[in-house]
Amino acid sequence: MEAFDSRELPHTEWDCYFSNAFDQLQNSRRVELNSAQSGIQQPTTFVVALAAALLLSHVATAQPTEETVGNALQYPLVETATSAGWTASDAGGLFIQDADQSVPDRVAEVTATIPQPLRNSDSSTRLNSYLDRANALEEVAFNPSDATRNREVIDFHPWWEPSVRSPIGIANELIPVDVGGLTVTALSSSPFVRSVLTEPEILQNDVIVENAAFDSLAFIEGKFADTDDPIGSALTTGNNSRRYRDDTFTSAAGIRKKSQSGGALELVQRGGFQSNNSTFLIPNPQGTTRLEVNFTQPLRRDRGRAVNLTRVLLAHLDVQMANAEVRQDLESHLTDVTRGYWTLYQARAEWLQRYRLYDRAAQLRDVLRARGAVDSHQRQILRAETAVASRRSDLVRIETRIRNAQAHLRTLTGDVRLKVASQWELIPQEPPLDTLIPVSQRDATITALDNRSDIAESIRKIQAITARVGAARNQVLPRLDMILHSHIAGLDANRNTLGAFGNQFADGRPSVAAGLLYESPFGNRAAQARLARNRLELNRAMYDFEQTTEAAFTDVEVSVRETQTSYAEMTVKKQAIAAAEREVAYLEQRWQLLPDPNESAVLLIEDLLDAQERLADEERAFVTAQVGYALSWVQLRKSMGVLLRLDDCQTSADATFQQLDAEASR
Repeated sequence: MEAFDSRELPHTEWDCYFSNAFDQLQNSRRVELNSAQSGIQQPTTFVVALAAALLLSHVATAQPTEETVGNALQYPLVETATSAGWTASDAGGLFIQDADQSVPDRVAEVTATIPQPLRNSDSSTRLNSYLDRANALEEVAFNPSDATRNREVIDFHPWWEPSVRSPIGIANELIPVDVGGLTVTALSSSPFVRSVLTEPEILQNDVIVENAAFDSLAFIEGKFADTDDPIGSALTTGNNSRRYRDDTFTSAAGIRKKSQSGGALELVQRGGFQSNNSTFLIPNPQGTTRLEVNFTQPLRRDRGRAVNLTRVLLAHLDVQMANAEVRQDLESHLTDVTRGYWTLYQARAEWLQRYRLYDRAAQLRDVLRARGAVDSHQRQILRAETAVASRRSDLVRIETRIRNAQAHLRTLTGDVRLKVASQWELIPQEPPLDTLIPVSQRDATITALDNRSDIAESIRKIQAITARVGAARNQVLPRLDMILHSHIAGLDANRNTLGAFGNQFADGRPSVAAGLLYESPFGNRAAQARLARNRLELNRAMYDFEQTTEAAFTDVEVSVRETQTSYAEMTVKKQAIAAAEREVAYLEQRWQLLPDPNESAVLLIEDLLDAQERLADEERAFVTAQVGYALSWVQLRKSMGVLLRLDDCQTSADATFQQLDAEASR
């Protein structure tokens, strides 16, 4: 990648970039649920998990300006706007509704403050090459029949799914849960979510602090001095007095303001009175006033909005980068919530599988005991009792896993019900998806380039450093300030300051003065060094952006492949379960009906128990594959940057550029 050299960028173009980015900070945004992105269908099971984080209103979009900063990327800056009025859907998600049908205010408040993905524009020159590369990706069609080639198609319906959604008897209090409900609870109650959402609010105050530098400043001051000094010169008083006695009162009140173009304006009204023993003070005593207007405008260094608003822009960019980090943290947290739900589902399914395995061993033991006086051997009974004890211990361990999964969900969601309940059992209500959802790697990659927060954060960093480079280039210039001054003054006798105030407008004419201030350090090494450092930082940021984008390509490729592989694995596990069931049925029939006199009875029992174990292992592996397929979809959407999707509401910045051009012309 060719390094970006800000020296090739005209100063006026950098001004336009800065002003455009700053003015776009005033645009608002609204929140929208992403139901489908680039033709990629989303599983109904996971819509609930994702929709709970996204409470949507309508979306308004506009294309950003085509202006760029050299090779730096245009990236619209937006603000957050809250929305209200959401209700739960039949599928367990949330959708926009009238305000009188809203869910609890806390959920709405928290969800409305979730930062949006820093959406990239197709007009971004640095992304165009990657978008072309993504469009050129060859689609590798995934045929689910490849996983079952030369094998029979199994119509398999897990027997344990209805039981997973029913109590298993580990507690008296039952709490039905689903992914959507847990996600909503996490967003509204989790201390982690509240803590994460606080960071942008903290940084938003830095924006106010930087903007406050352009606030008007009102001031008032006053001073009274009573002087009694010895006289060392006859010119001090003009008479024979040995001491100089003087009473002076001075005061000033006015306003100071620094403009965004760099100018400093001061409007001040001075007034006071003086009385002494000098013959040179006429009239004596006297009242004086003076109305001053002072204005200083930089002509080289510190001139223009682009320079003076740099700190404001950087503060806004810090907020936006914090939003990107918050979004990543929320995505990770909601992914953990989803993973916790499926971990609970998997543990309960395994408990049911192992319980049936235990029950089969117990039935076999009871039959062997009943036939002990007929044809059962003591070793057969002992082997069955060993299997019963071993499988009972498995149930104890799995029950502990269920309780641990519930405790983990309590920590992730911050659910008050789980904190106050001493004995409770969470009942999962949603089974995992077991159907194939087609996905296009090309579309998924394009979506990732447009929505991933790490890419957006890299672009934000490029913008921030570009602003620093522009400011550093300005600081290399010599200081050349234009200084303007004008005043009117009034005078009256007998310490009459009010009379002098009236006279300043009635007598005489305004006084004016104008001048220039030039200043330039020899060598200017400090400014040159800061500019060189910022340029190197910009080159580093561009390399980081390239690395981040390459990582996005890899993440999407791996996630798409993992989704397809998980489905193929789940399909093969169905066939493995069917084969294991046939083996168990065959061995049970051999033992019950047609025992072979030449075959050891003990070995037959051993084979039957082993076959039952293999069947339970294949069922457990199938649930693991189901959960893996479910989580692979969550990971895919996360890698695409649409796990939390909130669209920007942008406006064109053409008027801003026209205004800047007009100002430059003037």
